[in-house]
Amino acid sequence: MPAKFENKLQRIDSRIWVGKYHTLHNLPHWHLAPELIACQSGSATVVVEGHSLCITAGEVAVCHGGSIHFINTEQNGLLLVAQVDPALVESIVGQRRLNDLVFKDKFGTTDRLDAIFAELQEKKPYYSQRADAMISELLIDIFRSEPSSAKAASRSSNAFIRYKDLLQKIGENYEFITFQDAASFMSMSDAYFSKFFKKLSGMTFSDYLNLVKVDRAVEMLHQDPFTPSTTLMLECGFNTLRHFYRVFKEFTGYAPGQLPPDFSINLQALSDDSSGFDPTLPSTIQL
Repeated sequence: MPAKFENKLQRIDSRIWVGKYHTLHNLPHWHLAPELIACQSGSATVVVEGHSLCITAGEVAVCHGGSIHFINTEQNGLLLVAQVDPALVESIVGQRRLNDLVFKDKFGTTDRLDAIFAELQEKKPYYSQRADAMISELLIDIFRSEPSSAKAASRSSNAFIRYKDLLQKIGENYEFITFQDAASFMSMSDAYFSKFFKKLSGMTFSDYLNLVKVDRAVEMLHQDPFTPSTTLMLECGFNTLRHFYRVFKEFTGYAPGQLPPDFSINLQALSDDSSGFDPTLPSTIQL
């Protein structure tokens, strides 16, 4: 299955999120926020961009923003996981990145993340500012000690904002927009855009565009169940009735004239980071 985009920070009123897990297992996912994974007990395997990293008690793994990764923890392993707003990280260390994705915890990372976790849970006055200060101090200590190097400014954040603008553009101009139009809008080559779009949406651009068109047809049928298929075809940007019928049934499971009155395509949940995707598997115990 394709790695999905996760955005915990958008769903909270803080620039840092901390989770505590026993036996954490999750699905391949990615996010713009850099992530610290500190092992307090047991061991865990962190797979980052296809590279397998093993961490044991007293070690910390790093996932840079935009990296596809997942975690498998040995039974009874305890992890503290922190995601930090990229803008906050950049304000502290600029464009520098740690050279090693795993390092010995000489900084009391687990205890300090545990303290931030408590601060975020208790929500006393100025807790968000306090959490920012605590993670800032931890990051400074880490970057003072661990080898790092300057990296070219990442375009991930700007590209994601541009991607959201593209989804709006598709919604407004689905009848006319083409793959080449979309790639040009994103200032990407066709090959790079194809991979980028599938990574974010979990589907090809062509499939997403067809989904938007079918969603519009469903909306029209809800307004008038007797709308002629030729009207649906033309209004929704299909070239032939045969193509319209095939794509409509592919995405809905019904012919246009058989569509249930309460049928809905949850387009936002498929394309928007606000859908609340959580990669954590049920076998995990979250503290």
